[in-house]
Amino acid sequence: MKTFFFYKELCDMCKKCEIACVEACKNGSELTRKAAPFIHIVFGIDGPTHIQCRHCEEPPCVDACIGVSLYKGNYIVGQSEERCIGCLMCNMVCPYGVPQPVYEMEKMAKCCFQCGEIDNPPCVKACDRGALKLSFPQIELKKIRRQRVEKFIRR
Repeated sequence: MKTFFFYKELCDMCKKCEIACVEACKNGSELTRKAAPFIHIVFGIDGPTHIQCRHCEEPPCVDACIGVSLYKGNYIVGQSEERCIGCLMCNMVCPYGVPQPVYEMEKMAKCCFQCGEIDNPPCVKACDRGALKLSFPQIELKKIRRQRVEKFIRR
């Protein structure tokens, strides 16, 4: 299962990923259009960071969803918008605080790849610096470990 990886040292906070998400969601449902972007680049204590649904292997938001709106599908955490009752439970249990309220519709919204590109979404394509990637955890974690070992050896 693929997940999003963010490399803060490569990010220049250009927000191209956010713009690409908004553009891609223009053709989605009304809820999606009002809620996008589903990725946010913010400046934190340690520099740039991103807030984005990671489509967890065992998503707590699915278990907490009272309206049974969220579900674990193939590779993604999907949402049945019509079932959402806007209770905010998904946001409260999400370790990343991702699901966002759309108050005027009394619903919650999150990225469900409505852009139709699960393998290479617009947010990843827009990041020309390589700070945002969608990859298999085993591959990316192996690269990260290798980089850390190389830094240690060079000292």
